Amino acid sequence: MKLSALTIRRGHDPAPEPVVLLMFGPHGTPPPAPGLKLSEELIGRTAVLALDGDFDLYTAPAVDRALDLILRRFPRRLVVDLSQVCFLNSAGIEVLRAGHRRAAPRTDLRIVATTRPTWRPLQIARLHETVIIHTSRAAAVAAPAGRDVFPRHSLDR
Repeated sequence: MKLSALTIRRGHDPAPEPVVLLMFGPHGTPPPAPGLKLSEELIGRTAVLALDGDFDLYTAPAVDRALDLILRRFPRRLVVDLSQVCFLNSAGIEVLRAGHRRAAPRTDLRIVATTRPTWRPLQIARLHETVIIHTSRAAAVAAPAGRDVFPRHSLDR
């Protein structure tokens, strides 16, 4: 594991003062973000990515990588379950928006938002106008195909 430190000098003091300590994993990738647990479940041709913790600038890259890995398998539907997320900011919203763009048109992306800390930021960002948001995981998995997905028969080829 590589360890990097950013240092600055204040005034005429010759000793550098460490300001930020960054740790990088193999191949320069950030290590898994503490404060957020990711779990994946496959239900038929529906992949469910459940997040537990804070979905913010620090944890967004890990979620983005997980979404990318899931979308490479071309599930019919991807449900991102935010029901255990206690904080969501613009970085997390942008990851969801980018995931929706990457998923379309082969994969129907749905979001589960059950609490005010998740629903309100999605509403303010107007993501509910482009992505279907459900109040339960069961409803997201069982719902009929969305309006922006090709008809079922064209995906079965």
